[in-house]
Amino acid sequence: MRHEITIRYERQLDPSEVRIGLLRDGREWLRCFVRSSGPPLRPTGDALLCFGLLPALELGCDLRIESPVDRGLLASARDVQTLVAGWTPGCRPVAVTAQAVDTVYPERRGPVGIRPEGRGHGVFFSGGVDSSYSLAVNKAVLDGLVTVIGCDVSVTDRPRADWLAGIARRVGARYGVEPIVIETDLPERMHPYLGWIEYHGTMLAGIRHLLADRFATMLVAASVDAASMWDVPWGSHPGIDPKLGTTGATIAIDGFVPRPHKVARLLEEPFLLESLRVCYHGGENCGVCEKCVTTRMTFVVMGNRRPVPCFAEAMPSVDDHALRIPDVSVRTDMLVLRAAAVAAGGFEPLVARIDRVVAEFDGRRTSLADRFKVRERLRRARHRWRFHHSGRSADREPSRE
Repeated sequence: MRHEITIRYERQLDPSEVRIGLLRDGREWLRCFVRSSGPPLRPTGDALLCFGLLPALELGCDLRIESPVDRGLLASARDVQTLVAGWTPGCRPVAVTAQAVDTVYPERRGPVGIRPEGRGHGVFFSGGVDSSYSLAVNKAVLDGLVTVIGCDVSVTDRPRADWLAGIARRVGARYGVEPIVIETDLPERMHPYLGWIEYHGTMLAGIRHLLADRFATMLVAASVDAASMWDVPWGSHPGIDPKLGTTGATIAIDGFVPRPHKVARLLEEPFLLESLRVCYHGGENCGVCEKCVTTRMTFVVMGNRRPVPCFAEAMPSVDDHALRIPDVSVRTDMLVLRAAAVAAGGFEPLVARIDRVVAEFDGRRTSLADRFKVRERLRRARHRWRFHHSGRSADREPSRE
């Protein structure tokens, strides 16, 4: 029996908050919320399609959307399914049922580069290297930044949630753009069935459509470089994000350059460096996790050993921590970093470490596990098992706020 997921809005009492219900074969399954600190949210079927498409694909369920969806978005969603399904053996596109319409948006007034009276240009901003770079290079045309709480920082963790919201507000004030803080429990509620790596691009696209009355264009910071942008299976991808936009509510991926080049640009933005957050733990930078170590090394080389305020000088030496390359994009970053280290001189131990991890990564790519995508198969099997065996009463409980 093929299962069906239905996604719909529940009654909206506050224009700055939407509540979303998901049904499994007609029975209540999950309930989630999205709330905005600023502009009202526009509850369209376009957002629901983005929120529900990849969970349905991962779980092998047909998807029913109980709100009209832009007909162009419905068509391009088929291309998204084909791309993502090709990353996991045995995954097949699912049927999507929704009323097709031509979505109408408010007229946007004013030239690019000047804040319009109507809709403007925004960027998703996490405070990390990628989104900080996109803010820095596009600041002349942006008038808003959107920070989502509920991804690596839980909405229930108020101290860290308030800390992250504070970063967004300070950066917004400094750069003259409106800071919008979005809080949602969608990632947490979906996590047993679809990981954040796979889900984040389509979820951000859904939030983008909820903000369609505020932004005509929304930027998503690229996490890969131009050389590998099509090769890395990732939730945010040039074959996903732009296709989940519409004619009047576009989504663009920005910054297909290696991370060391982004770091070099951020060295020109001292204010962004003060609050740069790169840690895998989601809070203040620990300096010793894998991501912190790699970023610290990059700052040391690209900044000619100049200290940066986001990492305390008393942190342990990065030389004591191992490097790792998880995908081809990071491989490119490492090679760019290696070239910069060679040019700067005095980084011979780092160059040797980079050569070693690149060779190890190239060796792994020829393994049987990689060739037959064992990890992808196991991931999807695990998510489907949870979906079919999860306790319905537990899943139906309203999310804690």
